[in-house]
Amino acid sequence: MARRPIRIGNCSGAIGDGLDQLYRQAAGGPIDGITADYLAEFNLAWKAIEMIDNPQLGYEPGFLDQLAFKDGAAARLIVEKGIKVVHNGGALNPKGLAEKVDEFFVSLGITTCKIAWVSGDDVKPQLEDLKDKIISATAYVGMAGIVAALENGADIVICGRCTDASPVMGLAAWWHGWDADDYQALSGSLIAGHLIECSAYVTGGNYCGWREIENRLQVGYPIAEIAWDGTSVITKHEGTNGAVTVDTCKAQLVYEIQGPYYLNPDVIAKIDLVSLREVGKDRVQVTGASGMAPPATTKLAICLHGGYQAEISAYFVGLDIDDKVAQLRAQLMGELDPSDYSALSIEPYGSHLVINPETQAEATVKVRIFAQAATVAKLEKFKRVIFNNGMQGCCGFHMDMDWRTMVPKPFVKYFPTTIDQKLLSLAVHFIGKNSPTKVAPHGTYQNFQGQESYEPKNAKAFQQFGPTEKRPFGDIVFARSGDKGGNANVGFWVRNPEAWPWLQSFLDSATFIKLMGKDWKPAYRVERFEFPNLLAVHFVTYGILQEGVSSSSILDGFAKSFGEFIRARVVDVPQKLLDDETQRRAERIKTAGWLKL
Repeated sequence: MARRPIRIGNCSGAIGDGLDQLYRQAAGGPIDGITADYLAEFNLAWKAIEMIDNPQLGYEPGFLDQLAFKDGAAARLIVEKGIKVVHNGGALNPKGLAEKVDEFFVSLGITTCKIAWVSGDDVKPQLEDLKDKIISATAYVGMAGIVAALENGADIVICGRCTDASPVMGLAAWWHGWDADDYQALSGSLIAGHLIECSAYVTGGNYCGWREIENRLQVGYPIAEIAWDGTSVITKHEGTNGAVTVDTCKAQLVYEIQGPYYLNPDVIAKIDLVSLREVGKDRVQVTGASGMAPPATTKLAICLHGGYQAEISAYFVGLDIDDKVAQLRAQLMGELDPSDYSALSIEPYGSHLVINPETQAEATVKVRIFAQAATVAKLEKFKRVIFNNGMQGCCGFHMDMDWRTMVPKPFVKYFPTTIDQKLLSLAVHFIGKNSPTKVAPHGTYQNFQGQESYEPKNAKAFQQFGPTEKRPFGDIVFARSGDKGGNANVGFWVRNPEAWPWLQSFLDSATFIKLMGKDWKPAYRVERFEFPNLLAVHFVTYGILQEGVSSSSILDGFAKSFGEFIRARVVDVPQKLLDDETQRRAERIKTAGWLKL
């Protein structure tokens, strides 16, 4: 007989996120498990640097702060209610965090909580020949260690670099008793995990329709109700702020994916036919994913010594901004040798096209001056050249007064590759037990043949959509964008099924590249696919984020605002479709009671 759906809440989607959410998820209503995602490429790099001076660190301490919320009320509550907690906060040292968690529970007088950690993702010892060049090497592992820990009675499972969705998948697989080859169910749980892994991103955060949401401050965090067949309902505790809608779920679904196949160490999910359906207030049902055997390899994140970096921001105001920036570049580059630097960037940010500005802030453009080099000495010269030219600058030139950003600091280069899953040896360890439990490897893998990329298959003639008006793309289209290493992904969707043939036909790769404007470079490449049930088109732009956020000279190394830039571009929008969306937004914004906060 099928067991009822498991209710899994999320309490963190990033470093420093959700201080109160472990407590609020546990206290807000029925919940079976709580997961969290603390890791990204950039803070793994930070943890790697941290462990150079202190090998006892290397974990994310945020979970300790969440347990301690309200003088330990959060910790007491999860024990009292028997809520399982699984997350990746162990980062590069899951054992270290497990021991600190145990110490905290003991300080509260709680000795019954069984705490486990999963090892095996750290493969640096296997790369002996490269040990002097790399700081860390961590494989993205799946749910097998989590399931084994739960089956052996763990209450809290602390992982290192498991995939973001693995805690959710592990809890669902343990709850429903799925086998490793229950790919259909696993694919559904993977999508559920993807939807809630970034916490508030599915309940109103980072959502371009945010003005349509009532009570947008201090939003509730998401819950996935995962059924025995892997289908799910995304929701949140009743009475919490924010919203779970088809559109907030679309936004998260198209975020940080690489194509129609979602690769995970335990399953490959085909996601282009996923459907979302509202089944109640703040309740969205997720169906349509299909699963198949996992790939033979998994992602391997290698952190290397990158060198040192420094930066400072300067500002120009008012007229002739382009010429002022050009002179600054000429001054600095006239005294610096580009070959001394692995990165040297002098880039303006902000619009200088404001006519008759009413405040100095409106007329101000920031110029970020950024450099990376192999030695501190080269960056000291970088600093001297900037200061030496300060008094010779264009009229109104001024800089940040916090010059500490010019002090050279080490940075890490992130090198993503793959590793054969059969080379990984996972094990589960419990506090108070000396012998670990080895985790049996998955029995079946397949060689992944690559993502599908294609142009519109049934493009319509634009004339059939009627008269057009030049308007920002975002007046009719929604978007969400993010990063994967050096690549940016973005998904665009419309809400009116009548607008889908237009978006599908209009937004081919050539048009997308044109919309990128001066940011496009011939060295980049683009892949495109469609979500017909979501009325969405998705793109990956390879190389636009350089080598990834930990070493990128780009201000928005996460590509969080990439989609918003594209939405601001002016295009020819069919008037009939525009009028429909304009009316819909106006009604929803009015209902939400939008006020400028």
